[in-house]
Amino acid sequence: MGVPERTYAYQSEQASLLKPLYQRWLWDGILRGLPDWLSPNLMTLIGTLCCAASFLIAVTLNHNPLALLVAACLIIAYLSLDNLDGAQARRLGKSSRLGEFLDHWLDTLNNGFVVIGACVAAGLPPLLTLAVLCSGTVAFFAVQWELRNTGVFRMGPVADIEGNTAVALLYVGLAIFGQPAFQLQLLPGLPAGATLLGCGVIAQALWTTFSAVRHTAERVRDFAPLVAASLALCLWAGFGDPDPISTLAAAFFLNPVFTSGPIRERLELGRTAPGLDWAVVGGICAAALLSNTGALGTLYREAVAIAMVAGLAALTLRYFVASLLKLNTKRMLESAPSSRVQ
Repeated sequence: MGVPERTYAYQSEQASLLKPLYQRWLWDGILRGLPDWLSPNLMTLIGTLCCAASFLIAVTLNHNPLALLVAACLIIAYLSLDNLDGAQARRLGKSSRLGEFLDHWLDTLNNGFVVIGACVAAGLPPLLTLAVLCSGTVAFFAVQWELRNTGVFRMGPVADIEGNTAVALLYVGLAIFGQPAFQLQLLPGLPAGATLLGCGVIAQALWTTFSAVRHTAERVRDFAPLVAASLALCLWAGFGDPDPISTLAAAFFLNPVFTSGPIRERLELGRTAPGLDWAVVGGICAAALLSNTGALGTLYREAVAIAMVAGLAALTLRYFVASLLKLNTKRMLESAPSSRVQ
């Protein structure tokens, strides 16, 4: 039987400031105690549930100190599981394309959970929250795009580990001092502390994107549809009168819709049609124009926004299901005995 080439394997170059500390004081001990029956994919799914739960707490119970402390613990649990599922896979010899797909693709959702939850809990205005989410989505896409083109997963000194730790600390700070403390000016003439935090996240996201592009200029045009969709949403939110929930929900789905491309290509699951990416941009622009047309009543404007979000959600689900079906086909082909001519 021939051994299939593991084309999904990649090199990892992480310069994280906090990873060595987590590894030494937390993750190594947890890994040694993990039972063999706990599959890496189950760890990935549990981590996603932890992240989603922290998001729900942050947007609904952000004035409850105890709930915020629970949200902080859930973020650390997600961060730990996200970094331990691969180690568990290597320990058990269960690395697979499915595991790689779930790990990276579910993080496209988790990124939105973390960012929106933190921004809402800290009291950021909707437009700034949207800008933070869109810049983070472009940075996430950039990391996966670079991985697709170079075979190297690069993370700088301040990346996902540091970002998730900062969100957990933010929830602790909100539990202790309350949201009003983050609305104060640190110095006269400066924006509120929460606003400065949001701008800092945007700056870090832009630096991550620049770093990825700097390593390879190949296919940099792949960024164009996502950047255009992000700008369209931000312009709509800034100059139109949309429901903030609708624009944030649409921005949430931009990550899985557009980042599916480099993830699927790297795992040989098929390319995403560029025309479909631009169709998404056109749909967002059309929704923005229709929503700001005086001829449409409030009810119809809301219907347009809901249709846009539903379309992005359906496209997200389509990519996910199609990827799982293709992965199953590949698994069956690779596990079948190879026929050889005697």
